[in-house]
Amino acid sequence: MTCSLVRLFMLGGLLVAGPDESSAQTTGSPWQVTARGDSVQFDTLSVRLRSGERVAVRGTLRVPEWRRGTSARRVTLRWLRFSGSVGTSGPDAPPIVFLAGGPGDAGTRAISTMPVALLDFLLVAGDLIAFDQRATGTSIPLLVCAPSAAVSPDLRLTRAQRDSLSLSAAHTCLAQLQASGVQRAGYSTGESVEDLESLRIAIGVPSVSLYGGSYGTHLGLAYMQAYPKRTARAVLAGVEGPDDTFKRPSRIDAVFADISQVASRDPRFAGRRPLLEVFDSLRTQLAATTPVVTVGSSEIRLDAFDLQRFVTDALGEQRTIVTLPSQLYAMAEGKLELLAPTAMRLRAARPLNAMNLLVNCASGASAARWAAIDADIRTARLGDAMDFPANVQCRTDELRSARAAGSTRSKAVPVPVLFISGTWDGRTPVANVEELLATFTFGRHLVVPFQSHGLMGDPDVVEASLRFLRGDHVAGARLIRTAPAFRQ
Repeated sequence: MTCSLVRLFMLGGLLVAGPDESSAQTTGSPWQVTARGDSVQFDTLSVRLRSGERVAVRGTLRVPEWRRGTSARRVTLRWLRFSGSVGTSGPDAPPIVFLAGGPGDAGTRAISTMPVALLDFLLVAGDLIAFDQRATGTSIPLLVCAPSAAVSPDLRLTRAQRDSLSLSAAHTCLAQLQASGVQRAGYSTGESVEDLESLRIAIGVPSVSLYGGSYGTHLGLAYMQAYPKRTARAVLAGVEGPDDTFKRPSRIDAVFADISQVASRDPRFAGRRPLLEVFDSLRTQLAATTPVVTVGSSEIRLDAFDLQRFVTDALGEQRTIVTLPSQLYAMAEGKLELLAPTAMRLRAARPLNAMNLLVNCASGASAARWAAIDADIRTARLGDAMDFPANVQCRTDELRSARAAGSTRSKAVPVPVLFISGTWDGRTPVANVEELLATFTFGRHLVVPFQSHGLMGDPDVVEASLRFLRGDHVAGARLIRTAPAFRQ
């Protein structure tokens, strides 16, 4: 962006957003009170995107921190609204609200780095609103707890020690939130749903369309359940259903197994041991010996969890998936230093994103989901590495959220929705949508072979999203694709 929209400072160990330093640089409209009793103001500014400078209307909205609480504390929400391409979208076309993932990612940040083709396609369908959900991006406050102490890279860690360290970081963060006066119950998907409705009321439109990825789909699904008549249509890519916040290890393993099967047919790996056997052998070796590798001046102790986390991290994007087989074969030949960055990252002192922690814990999981996860972990190759440490932190008494399975998907939703899944997505697998489709009267499912979690920029996905948002018919289908080439 062309100007700094927030100032950050430390308060009781918590990193929070301070007064908006850019407000003096623009002339905003007078503050108005919406039909909901929120306060809203609009101003105009120039924003730097990949496609160049664009003028946007910025909205600033003040809403209760926790609508069911008794405190008068308010949070500030912000968004940027970009006008749709002239002559392509009708004047009555609902604006498209972009819902970023995370939770904790910012809509304005994602828009600023969005591929030019994708942004231009969306603007053909109507006005585009990049929404910074509460405690993200330019909204105020930001909730980032002070870093916990780093762990020595050569220390041998047991799983119990890892759990203890993660719980200690969460407890310290909760104490910082309390000392800063934050009402942590206000940071949940339910509150963000009401924020989205407050935004709709503030801009004075009868309905909005939704375009979301990852956690943004979780929020979008919750909004459609609460306000189906206010949702024109939605495109949701990499879908996290109401009970999908915490992942099923068996489904992650299935994605890894499919990648391994495709790799076995690649000529460059001809005659080599199957990839799953290589992984199993490495995991056994690391669990038994916890070897030390030297990188620069650092000695780093490795263990089996580092390997599991390395693989689950790689499953997040196609560009890392296509290098995964070569890296695992290299490790089997002794190049264990490839695990060092993962091990160092897991031991480093890092600020804890409190918004991410609170929202994930508030979404929680049903008792049936936790039971299925626990059963999976007993035999899963990759264990619970995908969800760690949140799965440990969110099951403490302070952060546990108990709810019934299916409690947010009990009624049919008459909103046209295009669901998009990648078959190599270990975070939000195809099965998530298959379990949801019965709830959506006008739901369509587009399955993209060999695509992972970050699939919004896929050309076929972009084209289908545009047609769907413009009201054209898009049939559910599984695209025909050839497997990508694996590389070093």
